[in-house]
Amino acid sequence: SSGINAEYGVVATVNLMITERTFIATKGLFHDFQPVVYAVILSQAYGGLLIGLVVKYADNILKVFATSVSIILSSLVGIFYFAELSFTLNFGVGLVLVLTSTVLYSAYPAKKKAE
Repeated sequence: SSGINAEYGVVATVNLMITERTFIATKGLFHDFQPVVYAVILSQAYGGLLIGLVVKYADNILKVFATSVSIILSSLVGIFYFAELSFTLNFGVGLVLVLTSTVLYSAYPAKKKAE
């Protein structure tokens, strides 16, 4: 699936260079990019590197827990920041399940098998 995404990226870039070549030649590829765009790009790059480190030095279960906790924190920030989002029963149940499983996994880690 990541190979397909890379192919789409290459095709989109080639298409952009062909269809918008005069604009890019005169104004540049990053014309009118706002600082928030650079912040999003850096945030995504940092997140990708961080996930790589987590997978390398921890196990996949911890990666899933970290992802779940980050989704919950992002949702809670969104609920307080954006007025149209609301705290629903499904979100509350999911929140309790994720936090409970994280606490249980941390309190009772799996025992290593003897080799």
